[in-house]
Amino acid sequence: MATAALSATSPTWGRIEIGNIEDLHDAVLGAGLDVVQLSRAPITGSLAFAQLDGITYSSGSIDGHVGLSGPLSETMITIGVLLSAAPGTRHWLNEVGSFAVGVFGAGDTHEAFYRPGTLYGTATLSGEHLEAIAGEMGLVLDTRQLGGTGISGNRMASRRAETLRGGFAAIHHQGALGGGRGKALANKLLESLIVHLAREPRLPIGISTARRHGQIVRRARDFIDGNLEEPLTVSAMARAAFTSHRTLQRAFVDVLDESPQSYVRKLRLNRIRHDLATEAEARCTITLISNRWGMSELGRMSGWYKELFGELPSQTLARSRSITRDPEGLTHFA
Repeated sequence: MATAALSATSPTWGRIEIGNIEDLHDAVLGAGLDVVQLSRAPITGSLAFAQLDGITYSSGSIDGHVGLSGPLSETMITIGVLLSAAPGTRHWLNEVGSFAVGVFGAGDTHEAFYRPGTLYGTATLSGEHLEAIAGEMGLVLDTRQLGGTGISGNRMASRRAETLRGGFAAIHHQGALGGGRGKALANKLLESLIVHLAREPRLPIGISTARRHGQIVRRARDFIDGNLEEPLTVSAMARAAFTSHRTLQRAFVDVLDESPQSYVRKLRLNRIRHDLATEAEARCTITLISNRWGMSELGRMSGWYKELFGELPSQTLARSRSITRDPEGLTHFA
C-alpha cells in the first residue's frame, strides 16, 4: 500500500517502487484510479508521497505506456504539473507537453495517457485552504479564478518547473527526501502552482486585506467554538485558520480589536458566567465550572472575571442561588 510509505503528517517524501500496473491505482495518494497497461511488461518507475499541514503531495516517475482515469479526490482539489512529458502524453485525449499545469476538481474525472519518462508532482487540499495560502502570498485563487477541471492554457515558467523537476528526479532516483529539504520541496511545488494559477488582487490593498482578515477570523472562531473546553494554542488556531501566527494576530486585532488569546479568555469567562447564572448549574462550585472551561487558576480567573463583569464569580453565583422558580416558571427571590 502507498500509505505505508509515509507517516500521517510527515515532511519526508516516502518512495515506493512501481512493481506492476496495480501500483498506479495510487498515482495520486488515495485516488483509487482505474488503470490500463498499454505497453509490454515491465512497467517500472516509482511513486513518492508526503503529507504536511493538511496537504497531500504526490509524485510519479513512470516508465511505461499507461492509461489512468477517475477522480483524484472525491472531496478535495488537486493541482499539479507535468515536469517531463514525452510526445503522445495526453489528458482527456488532448496532447500535453512538459510543464503543463492541471486543475482537478473534487469528484471530477481525470483521464490521462502517459508515455515512458513521465514525471509529475501534485498537491491535494481543500479549496478553502488553497485560497487562504494564496491570500498569505498576496494573491487571489478563489473558485472563480481557479476555474473548472482542465489543463491551464499556459505552461509553468521554465525556471520554476526545471527547479521542481530536479528536486523530484532526485527523490525518484536517490530515494526518500526528509527533514527541511523534504518540506522545502513540497512548499516549492505548492508555491509554484499557486503563482501560476492565481492573480493579483484587483481590490485596493486595504479592502483586500480586510476581507482576508475577516475570513481568517471566521475560520479561527469556528475552531475555537468547537474546542473551547480543550487547551487552545495559537499554533492550533493558526493551523485551523490556514495562516501564520503573525497573520492570525493581525487579523484578530484588525477585526475584533482583541488578540486571539484575549478573545478566547473572554469567551471562556462568558461561558463561566452563563453557567454560574444558570439554575441547572447553580449547585456546582466555581472551581468545577472554571475547570470545565479551561481556567484552572482560580485566582487569576477571578481577577479577569471582575475586570470584565464588575463583580466576582462568587457574587454571580450567590445571586443565582438566591433565585428560585415555581413550577409555572415565575421567578421568586429568596
